[in-house]
Amino acid sequence: MATLKQKLRYRFDNLMARGAGAQMLVLALITSLAIVLTAATLVITDLAPRDDTGTPEPFTQLLWRGLMRAMDAGAVGGDTGSWAFLFVMLAITLVGIFVLSALIGILNGALEGVLDNLRKGRSFVVERGHVVILGYSPKLHTLLSELALANANQPGACVVVLADRDKVEMDDEIAERLEGRLRVVTRSGSPTDPAALALLNLREARTVIVPSPEAAPGSELEPRLADTVVLKTLLALAQAQDVSTPGPNLVAELKDARTLQVARQVAGARAAFVLSTPLISRLLVQTGRQSGLSSVYAELLDFGGAEIYTAQVSGLEGLTFQQALGRFEASVPLGVLTAEGALTMAPMARLFVKGDRLVVLSEDDDTARVSAAPAPVDEAALLEGGGETAPRVERTLILGASERLELVLAELDAYAAEGSEVVVVGGVDAEGLAPRLARAAERLRRARVSFRTGDVTDRDTLDALDAPAFDHVIVLSETSEHTHEMADARALIALLHLRDIGRRAGRVVPVTTEMLDLRNQRLAQATDADDFIVSDTLVSLMMTQVAENPHLVQVFDELFTPEGFELYLKPVEVFVRVGVPVSFATVSESAARKGMVALGHRRGGTVTLNPPKSAQTTYAVGDKIVVVALG
Repeated sequence: MATLKQKLRYRFDNLMARGAGAQMLVLALITSLAIVLTAATLVITDLAPRDDTGTPEPFTQLLWRGLMRAMDAGAVGGDTGSWAFLFVMLAITLVGIFVLSALIGILNGALEGVLDNLRKGRSFVVERGHVVILGYSPKLHTLLSELALANANQPGACVVVLADRDKVEMDDEIAERLEGRLRVVTRSGSPTDPAALALLNLREARTVIVPSPEAAPGSELEPRLADTVVLKTLLALAQAQDVSTPGPNLVAELKDARTLQVARQVAGARAAFVLSTPLISRLLVQTGRQSGLSSVYAELLDFGGAEIYTAQVSGLEGLTFQQALGRFEASVPLGVLTAEGALTMAPMARLFVKGDRLVVLSEDDDTARVSAAPAPVDEAALLEGGGETAPRVERTLILGASERLELVLAELDAYAAEGSEVVVVGGVDAEGLAPRLARAAERLRRARVSFRTGDVTDRDTLDALDAPAFDHVIVLSETSEHTHEMADARALIALLHLRDIGRRAGRVVPVTTEMLDLRNQRLAQATDADDFIVSDTLVSLMMTQVAENPHLVQVFDELFTPEGFELYLKPVEVFVRVGVPVSFATVSESAARKGMVALGHRRGGTVTLNPPKSAQTTYAVGDKIVVVALG
């Protein structure tokens, strides 16, 4: 049985544990009690000071005198009277010193708590129309920079970042690396915690972006494990949001296509998903087959120039899609999105009807304007024939073993001609992945695959491969045993060796390299490599595009898969005569008659998308036209 002392101590401890408010209340009670006791003592003992008529000070005046002594220890020096009175005043002054010292400590602790809460970022976000990013990964900085470009014409645009990291550290790193002007608000907390999500004002947010989590240094987070974290975040979002309201647009990154069905069940049909691992695998293969295509992807996905939009454009009813191609001076129609949400790419003979939305490449969503008359075409410069070439047998060398290698092989097989050969060289990872890759190789229909174990940075290993004898070389990032920085460094070393081997052999082999950090790609320019696929950057670019326009998921699915329409770099001599000035409207008309849509051109390594239709250009042999065409 608890004693009275234990009970009182228990009650006191609970009261003091309630925080600064309760502690200050206790001090106020102690001070009030001391002042009342002091005044009462002076009255009872007849020690109260008297005025000139001999009347003692009233009780209320004594309360005020006690309060002043408790608050100001220096005031006691001015007291006069008997020693008993002075000792009573000294006692209340000592009580005041104790209370004031304790109050200063409590206020200091409370202020530190407030600053600590600010550091943790636990206050509610009072924003409207903001973009929410859940998680902190290398993709974040590209996402923020692209959102800054996309919202450059929106004053007060705001992005809120929630991550399980220190707020001050996030603020410092974002301020250091952010390119462009954008207001970024950070909050510290777990994206899988509904209580943390409740701080973000999701009801009034415009878009929520959920990137895949970052792998621990020196390891590669398995795609399905990374997707588990994304699914958990989606479940937390579903719990944190009000189901009675539509909610913001949702864009999430998944690594494994097998997770997509479950993610749809959690997030619903309104969510847009970017499958990053299959996407990068496809881009690596497509770029490996067409040198220079990586720069087209970068131009198409970033917000620095022309982007893909879906827009309601008036004045197209009754025109066919092919006729509409010549009616835009500063835009390029790509396809049609029907009122029911069905996408059709480059339907040349289809008539526009009411309710159609145009999928268009343009500087902005409001710059797609229909001209009164079609742009003039130089019929004499047009060339007949489609310029199609049958797939040829090719040899491809893949350096580096990674989790995406299985998908790369499948993508290569989709494009390869019968009898093509793929040689894979990797370190310890190749041995660990060999059984699974062997099963994947059995599913290939056209290409045959062989595996070799070796260090891709070792010159003797590369010399023994006879790299110049291959048609294409793809360098993959090996992240299972290396940090991202080290994986990029190893890729750079392999590139330097490949270039030296090519120069000694008198032949330059097209090399496509996967990089993880955009800053390392800039260093890699010294290797004169043909193409770089910066994984995190391209995924971030696509997620930003989809965040601004959710309908683009269908467009990207069409462009970045082997089936249907794809991006190609076609020789200019397939379309128009070289050596004579021709307008881009002429190039566009030539491509349209061959069932293609011309997006721009690549001249001397520089890609220009969406040039003005009236712009005159003198093309030379070796120049390429960027087109969307059936694979």
